[in-house]
Amino acid sequence: MKVLFALLALAAVAFSSGLVCAEPVQDIKVLNDRAPDCSSLQAIFQSVTRGCNTDDERMIAIYNHQRYLYYHYAYPTEEGGISSLKLIHAYGWGLCGGLHTVMASIWDAAGYKYRYRGWSSPGHTTVEVFYGDRWHWLDTFLKFYCWVPDPKAPGGRTIASQEDIRANPALVTEQFVMDQTRKVCYLKDDQLAYIGDKVNWTAMPFLVCGDDIPGVLSGVRSSNNAGSPRGWGAIKFDDPNYSTAVNLAPGYSLTLDWARVPDAWYHRGAKQHPRHTCGDKDIRNCPVIGPLLEPYLNQGPRSWENGTFSFRPDMRNDAFLRSFKQAENVVWEGGKLKAQDPSKPAVVVVEMSSPYVAVITKAEAEGEDVKIEYSNDQKTWKAAQMGANIEELKGKYTYWVRFTFTKPVSQLSVTSIVQHNQEALPYLAPGKNSITITAANPEALGNNRLVVTYAYCPGWRNATPEQLFDRGAEVARAHSAEWSSQPVVVQKVIDKLPCTFDIVVPTPKGKQPVYPRMLFLRREVLGPGQEPLPVPAPPSVPTVGPNEELATLPNPWTIGARPAPKLPPRGTTNITFAPAKVGYVSKQGQTFSHQFVKWLKDNSDAWIMLVAFDVKQLADPKQLASAKLVIYVHEAHDKAPMQVAAVMLDAPFEPGTPYDFANLGRMLGSTIVDKGDPNKPFDPPKRYELDVTQAVRAWAGGQPNHGLAVRIVPNRSVDDGWTVRFTPSRQKPAELYIEVFEK
Repeated sequence: MKVLFALLALAAVAFSSGLVCAEPVQDIKVLNDRAPDCSSLQAIFQSVTRGCNTDDERMIAIYNHQRYLYYHYAYPTEEGGISSLKLIHAYGWGLCGGLHTVMASIWDAAGYKYRYRGWSSPGHTTVEVFYGDRWHWLDTFLKFYCWVPDPKAPGGRTIASQEDIRANPALVTEQFVMDQTRKVCYLKDDQLAYIGDKVNWTAMPFLVCGDDIPGVLSGVRSSNNAGSPRGWGAIKFDDPNYSTAVNLAPGYSLTLDWARVPDAWYHRGAKQHPRHTCGDKDIRNCPVIGPLLEPYLNQGPRSWENGTFSFRPDMRNDAFLRSFKQAENVVWEGGKLKAQDPSKPAVVVVEMSSPYVAVITKAEAEGEDVKIEYSNDQKTWKAAQMGANIEELKGKYTYWVRFTFTKPVSQLSVTSIVQHNQEALPYLAPGKNSITITAANPEALGNNRLVVTYAYCPGWRNATPEQLFDRGAEVARAHSAEWSSQPVVVQKVIDKLPCTFDIVVPTPKGKQPVYPRMLFLRREVLGPGQEPLPVPAPPSVPTVGPNEELATLPNPWTIGARPAPKLPPRGTTNITFAPAKVGYVSKQGQTFSHQFVKWLKDNSDAWIMLVAFDVKQLADPKQLASAKLVIYVHEAHDKAPMQVAAVMLDAPFEPGTPYDFANLGRMLGSTIVDKGDPNKPFDPPKRYELDVTQAVRAWAGGQPNHGLAVRIVPNRSVDDGWTVRFTPSRQKPAELYIEVFEK
């Protein structure tokens, strides 16, 4: 007891003269060998390219990771600009020049030369990297790269430059094929298709957000060298004042969620919250970033994420005292802070600093007559209202809060809801994850403890890639996937650094692996006797149960880096089916034996053709090479061409009976029907093909065959805003043209 009182007296003396806080535990890193290390540009390159053997493989790995790290949306801005690392950790979105600046800065950090190239038609900013005595172009905004023959490169090919494409456009026009149903491009020798008995589900899709090959060629033709600056617009390579380091002293905690708080976003000057305006186009057919992001599709398009950075000390002992940035005339006694000299006010200053931008900040204290102030520079202090959001701290990474009191305080806290980018976090993957915890100054932990907590919901998929493909499902849109509603919490209490431990994420036997739905990653430093923050389930040590296995998924970053499996040469046989039944209906319930096809711009009414085919003899979806719905057009609107699409039906129809348009299912292939001449019908009728392979494969795989609809898709870029229509031929009905592989 005498020793305790002596220590308290010593503390009182120190605090009465003003105490600078003790060194926090600095740069607390949580690394997973199954996820990239985003703590620095060099670390990103080294961790993402692990296992790559060539420069082409390394650049594709970086390209893949960059597409995961960010999406395209209006630039974030800050005074002085935003560095690559800040964009990666605090934002996660931008436009072409800024996103390509991040990629160029990673190349630069790894020792590669880079150059910007600007397009004028369409307007676009790109970058190229130099290796193997030539330039190479990878575009994370358009989601595009292509190959050029190179006898000096491993495998006889390398990634093409824009000059290569300008000199030989066939590198693009002859290398890619458009999947009309999925609306993405694939390399002709790496398509989403059966190879033997397995589906090549890791085929790399390109131009996934709606850009096209003609736009690429136009841009390349207008491309000019823009030099090698260390930044573009608001985004720059470096910022000596920004650090990704997480520094925590006793009483501090940082929780980073894979979720968002409504309206808790920061985008300076913006009136709308950030979000990927392309929805999930970049995810649903992509084997690289799709599986990583599909657990969060229930949150809507990619946007922002939040976390909580907090200082709330355990007042039951005095371990937190040296966590203050500054303290004057303060003594701890009986679980409370008091003024050592009651005739003078006590003052404590809390420093809040993290790599993440503050959005909502509140300060509170339990006591009488407590004055709360805040500062951005430790020079000018402004009053804050107890428990109210301090709006002026929005957009800050470092700030200070000062508490002044004359009567005992039993608790005080400062809490910020911060904005961060979940794609920069060390997620868990199915299988075994090796977690390493380090700090720059491990000795600073002293008698305190560092607690690292992962919370997540494991999942699985109930269908194989082949089953998904047979029914026309996307690769990564959570089809046939589910995640447990019961969280798993893994908590490691650390008293000595560094520390390494494993987290296994098993998959039920007979199921397919998926990435777990991550909930949060938390770091907190506890004083002696302090308990960790609450968790959603009791902490446990995951194991592999008797009905589970450690299934894994391919390394996402190396997908597309190596040649695809070869498709064995197979001949095909053609089969043409006449319709089993045909009907024409309007949205308002009219029926016709024959009619035009039309869709009003205001969606108030529409006229469609319904058609069904009997394809029971197609027993094996693996034998299906392609399927086309062929329509013959008798006449068409004379003002503009029109987009025409085939649509699956979710319920059967009968000719002469109204049809509920709510049963129009997913859209399949589409085509452009030419405008006509009102005085001259097409003679013979014009032939058009609509890709319906997904539908026919689904029917062959056992899915209900309710038929197809043919409809107009209002599209101003095609029809110039006209309400257009066309009339199918009465004499030449629709056909189903199918190619099957020879056995």
